[in-house]
Amino acid sequence: MHKVGIIGLGFIGKMHLGSLRRTGMAEVVAVADKNPANLGKGAVQEGNIALGGDLSLDGVKTYSDGDELLADPDVEIVLIGLPTNLHKEYSLKAIKAGKHVMCEKPFVRHAKEGKEILEALKGYDKNFMVLQCIRFWPAYAKAYELIKSGEYGKVLSAHFVRNSPKPTWSWDNWLLDNPRGGGALVDLHIHDVDFVNYCFGKPAKLEAAGVNIPGEGVGDIMALYTYKDGPVVSLHGAWNFMPKFPFRMAFRIALEKASFEFNSTVDMNLHVYPEDGGALTPELDPADGYLLEEKYFLECIDKGEKPSLVTPESALEAVALAEQELAAMA
Repeated sequence: MHKVGIIGLGFIGKMHLGSLRRTGMAEVVAVADKNPANLGKGAVQEGNIALGGDLSLDGVKTYSDGDELLADPDVEIVLIGLPTNLHKEYSLKAIKAGKHVMCEKPFVRHAKEGKEILEALKGYDKNFMVLQCIRFWPAYAKAYELIKSGEYGKVLSAHFVRNSPKPTWSWDNWLLDNPRGGGALVDLHIHDVDFVNYCFGKPAKLEAAGVNIPGEGVGDIMALYTYKDGPVVSLHGAWNFMPKFPFRMAFRIALEKASFEFNSTVDMNLHVYPEDGGALTPELDPADGYLLEEKYFLECIDKGEKPSLVTPESALEAVALAEQELAAMA
């Protein structure tokens, strides 16, 4: 069993607490959080996705400071679930402490910070992975597999959507503080930016328009990526919605010989509509992207391999693309 310490036990930290236990490959031995309420028994934090698994802290060492957790010799792997503006600082500290590292997305608040981490990782003998969970989410992973196989021909166009109620649940409201969180552009929309980059690479042309709320940052972004001899891809990310608005992640992809559709408010299946008629729902892994990314990371350690499905370089590319979108809005 791999021994994991989690720094930052807010919504996403608790998500990983329950999910890591479900892998059957990890024991969470320590957690660190400055908010005493997050270290209490049964503390649950609201978010846009339901928490699952065992969230108990019975038998788990608790620290009020991340540095104390990094100094714990029992901790083999560190999962960084802190506000985005702290990702660089604690990634570098975890590397210096000689830990394997899982860092929540986005990789860093600003792309230039990621370059410092890449420099620190040169020659590093432990594993480091940014948790871009959508690459592992079953419907997205299957769509990627089918696109790359060429079974249905080239992609002609695609449309990605990620919409959420305004995230008022974060500690100290950091998600709605642009210097720390980067708004919906960097925190929410980054999922689709990363997945589009994963599927198609960097666009030849990038256009964007959005709603920038003073103090909060970009709360609604619409981007258009155009590829030379390739698809045209639109991405819409927004969290300027009311509290009861349902969280939605969705995509529609038009290929030469099929159409794909996924909408989490309908079901979690990938729907494939081939050119010869009918409709298919390919069999998917029943696990979610959080569990699958964690299992992948742990398996890489067991095999003595570096994670290749998400590299630090590719995670940095997503942040850089988001920054290009912000510049295109001006």
